[in-house]
Amino acid sequence: MNWDDLKYFLMVSRTGSIRGAAAALGVNHATVSRRINNFEQALGQRLFERSAKGYTCTASGHEIYKEALHLEERLSHMERRIAGQDRSMQGEIRVTLPDLLGQSLLMPDFADFSQLYPEIELEIIDSMQPLNLANREADVAFRLCQQPPDYLVGRKLAQVHRACYIARHLGWQTDDDDATENKGVRAADTHWLGWNDRMRRPGGQIARDYPRLRSQHKILNAMLQIEACKNGMGVAVLPCFSADLQPELMRIPPYRSAPQYDLWILNHPDLRQNSKVQTFVRFMVERIRLKQPLLEGQLYTPT
Repeated sequence: MNWDDLKYFLMVSRTGSIRGAAAALGVNHATVSRRINNFEQALGQRLFERSAKGYTCTASGHEIYKEALHLEERLSHMERRIAGQDRSMQGEIRVTLPDLLGQSLLMPDFADFSQLYPEIELEIIDSMQPLNLANREADVAFRLCQQPPDYLVGRKLAQVHRACYIARHLGWQTDDDDATENKGVRAADTHWLGWNDRMRRPGGQIARDYPRLRSQHKILNAMLQIEACKNGMGVAVLPCFSADLQPELMRIPPYRSAPQYDLWILNHPDLRQNSKVQTFVRFMVERIRLKQPLLEGQLYTPT
């Protein structure tokens, strides 16, 4: 067997489809299909059952999958050990983060780091998926979570607060406001923007402040939620680090924010001696510490 064939086989096994594996590997789906077919022919065994629902390992495929996982871990461990001894300030750092963090918060800092260290190339992977740092799918991860995996090292940088927002051009009128004055929409006249079927209504205290709001629409992407809110489609619960910087948005009374996740910067312990990775981590920790008031919703002033 050659390792390249096993990489394609492992990814199809994980994703359950040729297209999913192609997207994860950054290649054409025809390439993945050809490699899998050639691999099966070389072994003289069928490794996958094909159906409308995708690719499922056969008994032989499952046995090879278990052995390939062990090989993948050994090779990854060797790669991490070698990378961990790298003292150069040249080469690539793979960084993964949710796209909203990159767009609204961290991209200016990435640009400044690149100016300071022009021989380091950043590969920025916008993903909500927990990419496997053990297999070096990424070197550094920015994650929004309560507790990161035990096998990673890093630090908590801030609590990420959320608040309730509406388009500024709509305004907001509380029950205490004079009904004869047109200060904006009332809770009875608008609705929450939902995320999906499971999260049609937001949770937490900030949502309980508005019991009269019903739910309408479903938008799973955070950046699209922001755009929908700006265009007057409803009230959205959004991260303060992004929404507080949008002049088209305003918080609705009582203007409170509440923590939802912690922001962590993480890397694998084998990379603790990697000079360029640790330089990048220290640089980003200093920059994000300066943004802690924004992340924790402390900068908003009602106008």
